[in-house]
Amino acid sequence: MLTDPLRRGAIDERMIAAMRLMLVLLALLSTYIDPAETTHYVAATYAVLAFYLAYSIALLTLAVRRRLTIPTTVAYWADVGWYILLIGSSKGTNSIFFFFLFFAILVASFQSGFTSGMRVTLVATVLFTGIGFAMAPDEPEFERNSFLLRPTSLFVLGYMIACWGGAETMFRRRLAMLKDVSLLTNPRFGVDRTFGALMERLRAFYEADMGMLVMAEPSSGGYTLRRVNRQRPETDGRAEVIPEEVARVLLALPATQAQVSGSLSRLWGWFGAIKRVQTYNIVTRERLPEPQQDMRELLAAEAYITVPVRYRGATVGRLYLTAAHRYPFEASDVDFLLQVLEHTMPTIDNIRLVDRLASDAAEEERRRIGRDLHDSVIQPYIGLQMGLVAVQKKLATQSHAVPEDLEHLLALTNAGIADLRHYMGELREKGARDSGLLPEGLLPAVQRFTKKFAEATGIAVHVEAKTALPVHDRLAAEVFQMVAEGLSNVRRHTRSVQATVTLTCCDQHLRLSIANDVATDSVHTPFTPRSITERATALGGCAHVEWPEHGETVIVVDIPL
Repeated sequence: MLTDPLRRGAIDERMIAAMRLMLVLLALLSTYIDPAETTHYVAATYAVLAFYLAYSIALLTLAVRRRLTIPTTVAYWADVGWYILLIGSSKGTNSIFFFFLFFAILVASFQSGFTSGMRVTLVATVLFTGIGFAMAPDEPEFERNSFLLRPTSLFVLGYMIACWGGAETMFRRRLAMLKDVSLLTNPRFGVDRTFGALMERLRAFYEADMGMLVMAEPSSGGYTLRRVNRQRPETDGRAEVIPEEVARVLLALPATQAQVSGSLSRLWGWFGAIKRVQTYNIVTRERLPEPQQDMRELLAAEAYITVPVRYRGATVGRLYLTAAHRYPFEASDVDFLLQVLEHTMPTIDNIRLVDRLASDAAEEERRRIGRDLHDSVIQPYIGLQMGLVAVQKKLATQSHAVPEDLEHLLALTNAGIADLRHYMGELREKGARDSGLLPEGLLPAVQRFTKKFAEATGIAVHVEAKTALPVHDRLAAEVFQMVAEGLSNVRRHTRSVQATVTLTCCDQHLRLSIANDVATDSVHTPFTPRSITERATALGGCAHVEWPEHGETVIVVDIPL
């Protein structure tokens, strides 16, 4: 529904009712002052004015109280009837009430548009001419100039008023449409719903039967079709993939060409005079000769309008609106539709960008959760599993070291539970990562972890950090997970009994290296620590593996600060 104040404009029922009452009061005053100059039938004129006065007061009272009044169409046609009665009861074509007919034409034109204004003009002219001819006196009292001049001026001025009123009404409706379109472009609705709502509003605006939007999709290299239909409300404008052959037919018109078919002639529209297909160049704003391609047979519609969909200077699709038995389109609608699309396409592009960013963010978050689960949950359980296997073997040999091993496993389990609680806190609470999972900084957390790691695995870990580590909590948490993953790899894939973790900050870069004293094998088979590499890449850094001459294997991570 279009916004009512914009659609109706500043001329409301209260002002119209007040002006109607003023006219009838002036008519009564004029008749009372000089009845001989006003009317031949004084009693009949007073009777009509009295009833019209009561009618006007009733309408004004209802309008002021904002009660339900008679429809606008009935009101201005009733005014035409009252004025014809006044003219018939007075002096025919010489009646001073002749000018009241312009009031009805104004109301019809500025409230309902050109067609209504022109119909009132035509009916008023015919009735006025008929009454004038019926009441015309014999020669020589018959004034031929008044008989010809007044109907002609009524028709000409009425036509001009209808044009102006129709233009203002159309501008108000288009302004209301643009306002409603601006309310549709909400990123939360998504591209399909936004396009569907836009097309349905355009279809309802023109009272068309069907709307179609054909667009090329650069991401997939294919074409999509969106449709809305008056008879099939379930077609809500969702994108349907169409074959390239179908898209080529619907996009056959030149990229800068718009067409209007079945538009009504401005002057003779109410007679049904129809113009054929008109073609326009939307860049030069020129009307082109007869089109080489007529789309009426393809669209199965006598009336249609089509404009290219352009964005950033390139044509990305084409919009169609069709009507089977009505002719609602005009040449000026080409500019309006282009304006609507020009207003909408940047927002559609922003919605697509927001959707893409949201999808990428969700995908990245899934990857991060996967890495955290791998490093924070799976790795401790692997250590627990290995410890249980060791305990099982010692029980088989009746070793006395089992209680001590069970204490280590219990400590490892408690540490794993604490890590899980911290991790779940990150997922539940907004800003938990910034609130300080590593409250004392990166280096103390690494030192505590390596101590527990050494106690649980028997691998001695030496931590080196010659400079301060000015890193925020998020980066610290990621680097901490890299250290945990790197040491886990040392335990699982090497026979090393010691490892070295080095942390340095230099030239706005954080450098992490994890070295073990025994290579994985003698030929140094290239490998990539996947989890560590993914974390480093997500932070804008990189990771690689080095093999120094004395046989160590070193994982090196470089992250810009």
